[in-house]
Order: sequence, then structure tokens, then C-alpha cells
Amino acid sequence: MDSRRQSTSPFHHSSNSRNGSWDLLAGIRKFEHSYEEFDTRNASESHLAFADGDVPRNKFIRFYHYLLNVSIITRWTLFIVPVLAILWIPGILGLTTFPDTTIWGVRLLFWSIWLSVVWVGWWASLAGAMILPRIARYTLGVVAVGTRRYIDWLEVLHRYVATLGWTFAIWVSFQPLINTRQQSDASEGSVQIINTFAKLLFALFLCAGLLAFEKFSIQWIAGKFHERSYAERIADQKFAVKVLVTLYRHSSDIPGRNDTLKDGPVDKRMTMNPKKFFRKALKGVKKAATTTTTALGNVASEIAGSSVLQPNSPQAMVQTALESANKTRLLARRLFYSFARPGAEYLIVEDIARFFPSPDAADAAFAIFDKDSNGDITRDEMELACVDFHREQLSIEHSMRDLDSAVGRLDNILMSVYFIVAILIIAVALEAQLVTLITGAGTLILGLSWLIGSSLAEVLTSIIFLFIKHPYDVGDRVTVGEDTYTVKEIRLLSTIFLDGNAGVVQAPNTVLNEKFIQNIRRSPQMSEPFTFDVAYSTTFSQIEELRELMVAFLKAERRDYQPIFDVSIVDIPEQEKMTLRADIKYKSNWQQGALRAKRRNKWICALKSSLEKVRIFGPAGDPDAKPDPTPYTLVPWEQVKPKFEDTPNTPQQRPGVLRELTIPTAYTFTDNNAVIADDSADVFGETNEVSSSCAAMHG
Repeated sequence: MDSRRQSTSPFHHSSNSRNGSWDLLAGIRKFEHSYEEFDTRNASESHLAFADGDVPRNKFIRFYHYLLNVSIITRWTLFIVPVLAILWIPGILGLTTFPDTTIWGVRLLFWSIWLSVVWVGWWASLAGAMILPRIARYTLGVVAVGTRRYIDWLEVLHRYVATLGWTFAIWVSFQPLINTRQQSDASEGSVQIINTFAKLLFALFLCAGLLAFEKFSIQWIAGKFHERSYAERIADQKFAVKVLVTLYRHSSDIPGRNDTLKDGPVDKRMTMNPKKFFRKALKGVKKAATTTTTALGNVASEIAGSSVLQPNSPQAMVQTALESANKTRLLARRLFYSFARPGAEYLIVEDIARFFPSPDAADAAFAIFDKDSNGDITRDEMELACVDFHREQLSIEHSMRDLDSAVGRLDNILMSVYFIVAILIIAVALEAQLVTLITGAGTLILGLSWLIGSSLAEVLTSIIFLFIKHPYDVGDRVTVGEDTYTVKEIRLLSTIFLDGNAGVVQAPNTVLNEKFIQNIRRSPQMSEPFTFDVAYSTTFSQIEELRELMVAFLKAERRDYQPIFDVSIVDIPEQEKMTLRADIKYKSNWQQGALRAKRRNKWICALKSSLEKVRIFGPAGDPDAKPDPTPYTLVPWEQVKPKFEDTPNTPQQRPGVLRELTIPTAYTFTDNNAVIADDSADVFGETNEVSSSCAAMHG
């Protein structure tokens, strides 16, 4: 991220933002110090820094590097003035020694003037393109807030805007300074050269306009795509981080516990030293700068904001904790034990309401942890919610990074098209035969179509699949066909998945474009059917008793399930058995596969216990029933055989036996940390970190 930040900030400073380069007072103050004390290793710009011994140590070179680093004004002056002096040598000679000398019928003085416009015009256009967004931000951006995104685009694309303005300036200035100053007795060849030169400058202006349009189009595509795909997720994540910061600010260390997040060390020397504090604050400002290549800002600052505070401030502590799965769990435990009442196993909204400005704000904050909306939060719920925030932050960061990479590849493709169009524009401006040019280009493209036709079709299909359909993001759990995967990485032409065994699977986007893709993360509360067979002799009252037992269980486990247990009779094949079906209605989707498996096991175990309590058996009958007695008789078997044939061989309920309909005990058959330590969806490389910490956390 640092390399990208430096590449997009032409005046990046190690400890100051780009605005510091324009601070004339700062430049004047630097003059107070002797240039002999200047060290090139401490240059204000990375491209101006040199190691000791790499540059000569004489006074002139040292003074030159000192001026380069004083401010942008002195630096640009050193760049502009020497070249400008060279450009004016022909003009001075034309005014003094060679007054009648011309180049293509134009006097040397006007060539020097126009070349000065060309040289100084570039720096003036660059300065204007850099200053314009700042002026617009504090004028137009204040009145029309919706224009701020476009102002950000201008700031990121300032070099392309400068190029457009520069080519326009040299084209417009060429007519009065060169074309109209050509002497009437100039040769036909000179007139033709000047006219061709003017047409070429106009063609360059059109090419610069087309290039700026292409770059702004890429920004628009990326901006609209990110706004549509991530605006809601980023807003939710920012709110969650804000709630965590508020709670952490009012939390406290828990004596006697080593499994909670501790307060960071307070550096009293930094607190008491204003100079060090101000230097740290400026460094924080630099980190908060939004200078990504898509003008959407740094993802971390967009999600959590940045704080010009000490590193142990609540904002910094929470943001640091959310970068690690283990620290996120420690943060959750600290918050839970800080606000839970003595001996209580859960939190209620009244425990944290006093930290928020209104009851509605407290309810909204409480709801991000209370996923089942049952009015209380257990420690496990707090941990799972915070881990979800941690994974959501990583998911957003990785998704935007990968899709920005795809946008970059799309930019490369459009730039290839731009170069072809630019060549055609220049060729037409030079009065090439348009029909012949297009015919030749068409023949070349047609000849290469067999080679690049399929590749272009694949690229176009992938672009539509990623930027228009956009069926998933990084970290999403998806079902493709009959297989379930977790998205690990998104590329322009392919997608990298993790299967259920943590194996890496690469799939072309053109193939995925033809598949039905179920996005589990984007799905609401999900359910799955469960089918089981019972004996044909099962009565409807027994089924109703089963339903009552299961509903009681679901209400007791309302954190995990919806309190619904509806039984459907699917079939009674040949009156040998009854096939029943009930839906397992979860309180969430199946984004976390381990959590779904845990809840499914618990539901099935409860069903088994309930079937035993109401004595509903399978088609084979009671598996614990005593075997029928072996008949022994002294009378002929033929005489007693009819009595046994008339006795029904079905389980009978013993009269007068009361059954207590208690809620069945549920089992999950999984470790308590199975959901957090699940490695089948680990796309962020946290398996070892989480597994090592799970063994150390108890209680």
C-alpha cells in the first residue's frame, strides 16, 4: 500500500503530506540553517534522497541538493530557469547578431517565445492541475457535497488533466506565434511543414483529450462499481467499529484474567513532549490520506477512519485488535467482562445504554451483537460477532484490492485500444488516405482474428461477469453446481476458490458465467429439509407430541434456530412406513460452515431424543423391544397357531404410564472453538494464529 501511496502522490514526504511542499514559510525557515549541514539521506522526497558517498561532496553540489529540498518553489525554479535560458539563446541571437535569420520562414525570436510557452506551459498546467482540486474542495465541495468524489478524481488524475491543458495551450499558441508570423516569401516546403506541424499539434490535443477521457472512464467504472458493491458493507463496518470504540473507551482491565485485551503502554514522555506528539500526529494525518489509484481512498481509513491521537487511543487499539483474529477475541472478552453484571452469563441492553446518546442508538449498537434478537448477549455471541467484524474488514479490503487489480488490467486493455486510435488520429491529421488506412488496419485485424478472437471474447465475458453481474466477493461462501467453495482471490480472467478440504481450486470466469451460483453470504436466514422414516402405525397424536417437544427445544435454543417445527408427510409407500420431513430453520445463513454443522448436529440430536420420548420408531419397530417368547407347547402347534397370527405385532403403549415431556438435551459433537478455528474458509491465512490461541483460552 505504501508504494501505491507514493506513486499517486508526486510530492510525498516521509513525515508531512504534500501540502508541506507548498509551505513557503517552511522553506524560508530552512534557509536559516547552513546548507553545509544538509544531509542528502534526509531528503524531503524519496527520489531526491541519496546514500552517503553517492553524490560529490563539494559545496556547489551540496548547495544544489539543498535548494532542491527546500521547497517545491525552489525545486521547480531550478528545473525551469536553466532550460528556459537555453531556449532563449536563439531569440537573443535573433535580436542581436542574426536579426534576419528564420527557420521555415519564422524568425528566431518567435520560436524562442513559443518554445518558452511549451516549456513553461507544462509546469504551469501541472501546478494548475494540482491546485485546482484543492480550491474546488473548499469552494464547490462545500456547497455541493456530491461533487467531492469528482474532485478526488481530479486530484488523482491531475497529470492527465495537466497534459490535456498543456497540449491545448501549445496548439492554441502555435497559431499566433508561429503560423501567422511566417514570412510571405517563405518557400512552399516551409509552408507545408508549418501547416503539418499545426495539424500534428491538434492531433496531440485530441489524443490527450481521449487519454483523459479513458482515465476518467476507468475512475467512473471503479467508483460506480465500488459504490454499488461495497457502500452498504462499508457503512455497516464503520458503524460496528464506532460501537466497539465507544465500548472500549468505557471498558476496564479485568483483574485476575489473562484472556482479555490489555491497555497499551502509555508513553509519558511522548505525552509531555509536544514536539514528539505533533510529529506523531502528522504521521497519523499522512496515514489517513486517501490516495489510492481509484480515488476511493485507503480502504482501512474508509472502514474505520483514522485518528490523529496517540497509538494507545481507543480508536487505535480497536483498529489494531481488528487486524488480528486472536486480538479480536481478546477484545470481545474484555468488553463482555467489563459490562456484564457480577455472576451474569449474558449482557442486556441496559448494561451499555448509558454509553450512547439515546435509547435508539443503544438498541442499534446492541443489535450488532444480538444476532438472534433474543434480548441478551452471551460471551460466545460477543466473540462470534467481533470475529465477524474482523473477517468482514479483511474481506472488504481483499475484495477491493483484487477488483482494483482487475480494473487495472481493464485499464491496460483500454490503453491498448487507445494507442491504436491515437495512431489513427495522428495519421488522419497528417492527411493520410483514410480509406486506405482503415482498409489496411481492417485487413490486419481480420488476419489476426483467428489468433486473438477467442482471447478477446474471454476478456469481454470476464469483464461483464465481474463488473456487471458481480456474483461474489472475496471471503464469500458460494455453491457452484453441487460443490461449495469459499472465494479466495478474484482475477480478471479467473477466480481462486478454497474447497471444503482447504484445497485451492481455480476456475475460469467464462465457465463460471454459465453456472448457477448461490451466494451464501448474501443470503438471508437459511433452512434445509430433513427427511426421516417412521413406522406406519405411528399415530398423529404422537407426531403432534413430537412437534411440541421440538418447538420447546427450538425456543430454548432461540439463538441458533427459528422456533418453527412443521412436519410434512411426504409419502406412505405401500403402507409400510411414513416418510416425514421437517425444515431446520437457522437464525443465520451458512457462511460459516463449521457453525452450520454444529447447529445441524444439535438439531438432529434433539430430534432423536424427542423421538425416543414420544416412542416413535422406524419401520422396523422398537429397537430396544424384548424379543417375542419362543413358543413351547404340549398341544399340537396347529391348534394355537391362529391365536398368534391374530395378535398384532406393533408396539403398544402401556396404559397408565405417564411420560414427562422435557426438553431434550442437545449435543453438537464439535469443539467449542470449531467455528472460529475452521480452516476450510481461511482465505486470510489465520489458521495457525487462531489454532494456537484456542488451546490457551479457557473459562
